[in-house]
Amino acid sequence: MAKPAAQPPEAHRPSAILDTLKRLGFGAAIAVPDGWLGEILVRIEQEPTIRLVRATHEEEALAVACGTRLGGLRTAMFVQNAGVLSMGAGMVSLAQRYQFPLLMLVSYRGTVEDPVFYHAPKGRVTEPVFKGFGLAYARTDRNRPIGVQVEEAATFAEEASCPFALLLSREDVQW
Repeated sequence: MAKPAAQPPEAHRPSAILDTLKRLGFGAAIAVPDGWLGEILVRIEQEPTIRLVRATHEEEALAVACGTRLGGLRTAMFVQNAGVLSMGAGMVSLAQRYQFPLLMLVSYRGTVEDPVFYHAPKGRVTEPVFKGFGLAYARTDRNRPIGVQVEEAATFAEEASCPFALLLSREDVQW
């Protein structure tokens, strides 16, 4: 009986995210720190083709991201899901109203994979609130290469001229 062909191991998911952003020509990443995002932000900061801007609050990050995009740079945001929940006014009155094509890479805290008690309430309301905002989003699928999913999200944001949130698991972003 023949053995099945060995499948190549999937690329390191955080590295694939960074490689995809570089390949797609993202010139800026605006971020608010989160425990899951820490190392990927350090790696972005070391990347000469992407300028990392650290914001102090998510609504500030959104305003900076919209301004950066208005200045001509393809822009990605890195925030936690709770941060997106707190930027509601800016989301609907700025980013969506003026149709900014922003790729939002969002650490999805409070899911079954992250049962930390103080994140759980955020996880329960994330998707219903995103739907209420009318924010386009998707959850990553661990059975598909992450780079393809980032590219699809970025393409959707560009083609639809709107913010798009890609909800990331811990394995997607932790080094």
